[in-house]
Amino acid sequence: MQSELIGRFAPSPTGDLHFGSLLAALASYCDAKHHHGRWHVRIDDIDEPRSVAGSASAILKSLDIYGFEWDGDVLWQSHHLPRYADALSELVKHQFIFTCNCSRRKLPSGMAYPGNCRDQVVPYAGKDACYRKHDHALRCRMRGQVSFTDAVQGSQTVNLETDPGDIIVWRRDQLVSYALACAIDDSDKATHVVRGADLLSSTSAQIGIMQALHIPVPQYAHIPVALDANGDKLSKHSKAPAIITQEPLPTLLQAWNFLEQIPMTPGSVEEFWQHAVPAWSMDRVPAQTRMAL
Repeated sequence: MQSELIGRFAPSPTGDLHFGSLLAALASYCDAKHHHGRWHVRIDDIDEPRSVAGSASAILKSLDIYGFEWDGDVLWQSHHLPRYADALSELVKHQFIFTCNCSRRKLPSGMAYPGNCRDQVVPYAGKDACYRKHDHALRCRMRGQVSFTDAVQGSQTVNLETDPGDIIVWRRDQLVSYALACAIDDSDKATHVVRGADLLSSTSAQIGIMQALHIPVPQYAHIPVALDANGDKLSKHSKAPAIITQEPLPTLLQAWNFLEQIPMTPGSVEEFWQHAVPAWSMDRVPAQTRMAL
């Protein structure tokens, strides 16, 4: 018997949801519900310095207004810190982790980590030891390659040693990295990850961590990224308009059409979802990044 499909939407509380966020939420929700699976909302709130007060509440309010219905309680990465520490301990045990005090100025821009500190392997001192280091980042040595088939972008094979190279898993400011936290949570709580193609390069690193820890690897689908009129990716950084300020039904239809799904003309948000879930097809989703409609 096939296991239940579990999808997730995992925004960071660094600002309001925008059209690019809606695309990921819509695609992941429809994919999960079309296959009679579950869909979780996870707030990725581990980067406290970048978090914006009230942002998490605004995100959940936006999802509610747009008719999304998540299963179970909202998940919070900040509640999972002990699990991330356990994963770090396991990586140390198998000699994947080394300390690194390289500043960004010491590293070649746009290239994989050159291995400057690779001989500074962290010795294993037991499962319950604290391996975080003051004034040092902890990097995970990436070994071998990963291959996976993305439901939108097709076959992917990546040499972990050159792309992404040895990645930071615990930052010098004592915060867990996105790569490690996301790898642990997605492996534990998702069977299918649907997100923007701008995160495709992060996926190989996360799979590398999952493989090093011998934990399940979900299936992936990286949908196209929406661009603004200047050709820049719609994002909080580019000040993309918040969807909470827009009319839900036409905005949902804009996202639906951007993903090249079968045209429809619902009269309400409720009717939109009644048609969208059974009509959803990942095979119709285009691979190319392009201008928002």
